[in-house]
Amino acid sequence: MTKSPALYRVILLVWAALFGLALLTTAGSLSREITQRPVAGVLALVTLLFIGYFWLNGIKDVLYTAWYYLVMRGRIRPVRRRKLHRHPPRVVMVYCTRNDFNANSLAASMKQRYTNVHTVILDDSDKPEYLTMIDIFAATHDVQVVRRENHVGFKAGNLNNYLTGADYDYFVILDSDEIIPPRFIRRMLDYFASDQSIGIVQATHVATRNVTRFQQKFSLGVDSHWPVYQSVKNRYGFLSLLGHGAMVSKQAFDAAGSFPLMVAEDLCFSLAVREHGYTTVFAPDVTCQEEFPVDYLAFRKRHSKWTQGNMEFIRKNTRPIMTSRQLHWYEKLDIVLFTYALPLTAVFSVFVVINVVVLPMMHASFQFPLWMLIPTVAFLVAPMVNDVVFHWARMAHTKLLSYSGGSMMLYGSMYFTSLRSSLKSMFGNSVFLVTPKDSTAISFREALRSTRSELIFAGVLAVISLVFTRSVFPVFLLVLPAMVAPYLMVRHQPTRAELHERQRGKVLQAA
Repeated sequence: MTKSPALYRVILLVWAALFGLALLTTAGSLSREITQRPVAGVLALVTLLFIGYFWLNGIKDVLYTAWYYLVMRGRIRPVRRRKLHRHPPRVVMVYCTRNDFNANSLAASMKQRYTNVHTVILDDSDKPEYLTMIDIFAATHDVQVVRRENHVGFKAGNLNNYLTGADYDYFVILDSDEIIPPRFIRRMLDYFASDQSIGIVQATHVATRNVTRFQQKFSLGVDSHWPVYQSVKNRYGFLSLLGHGAMVSKQAFDAAGSFPLMVAEDLCFSLAVREHGYTTVFAPDVTCQEEFPVDYLAFRKRHSKWTQGNMEFIRKNTRPIMTSRQLHWYEKLDIVLFTYALPLTAVFSVFVVINVVVLPMMHASFQFPLWMLIPTVAFLVAPMVNDVVFHWARMAHTKLLSYSGGSMMLYGSMYFTSLRSSLKSMFGNSVFLVTPKDSTAISFREALRSTRSELIFAGVLAVISLVFTRSVFPVFLLVLPAMVAPYLMVRHQPTRAELHERQRGKVLQAA
């Protein structure tokens, strides 16, 4: 598929008009502030630039959704089906696991309507119960198990350990909770046959097996995100392998050399593949199943992993991205707006310090025009636009409103996690965190203990704001979600029936 810069031209045009208006209406005040108080004036200008970047991200979210529904929907044409050659390609399904083996998911994924395929379990587990469960499954289903002596390189190292030197034409990446449809391999081969430059085909996903209340409440975002955002990125941005539910050609893997030993191995590998002339495409008609995190703690752990992975990616790949001759300018911008968002929480903290502490201490007189508050608030909720539009005709509006409000609190409560994870990765090593698949009931006291860092952070931030600005309003949208975190944890924790159902599933798998 030929890429197009049309969407990003519109995004930049809208942003330039809005931000240009902000520059015009603040130019006089900024000029006076810089003349009278140079330091305060420069800090005010930095603040304006922060706002401009925030607006650009918000415009991207709004126009991504609008573009899909007004321009793309109804025009997306999956590749046509093709006949297999007399000698069908050799395909291996690699199932990655570390103490989270799911026998039911793997068994369902193995029911492929394709003959020249075999399955390999890449097992990094170190808990005896999972080692035993995997060995029993492998013996029962005639599946190969590959284990390594060291666990260097996280998931990337696990994949490289097997794929380097193995005999195959294509490989499918399965995560522990992944379920791919029976025609997955057959359909993916149609995409590869349509264009010799394709190195990766990424399928779409829906959230299933939503047993806990947390999953039932917040998994709606999975169903709306995949078809909209990935379809748009496929045509107008940078599409990446997303870690699972995808097929990769051996030619692309050999060209890249290996999966980079990084937490965000999928994103880094996609970039390496692209630099060697291969592309990643989206298969919207191939729907896989994944599980949403079971509870708040699991969600927070996954969020931390994503933030660390993206920060590591920024540190090691920013220069290669900006100097790349393979990537178009709009693909580079797409990478920046999507990948840099989580780690830039640490940078956003500078914005908070400037406006809540430094400028009030300097008694700066500069104030932004009141009208700028309107787009800022609008773009604050912009990430929810796609969810609302997608589910508007699919569910009761009261339930959708509850989901939207809850999601804003949930993701807002991740600010401290993003900050801590960004700083950890910036000044240390990023760590690949496995999202827990089990959940336990907790009391409100335990929830307070589990979120004490968020609560302390919110309290300190509120006090600082009161001292320097005599109001909590400047940090209200950071403080409120953090304070709500214990409630989110307890309100959506699994019931006894849900815990029993998950435990029953584990027992059946072990059997």
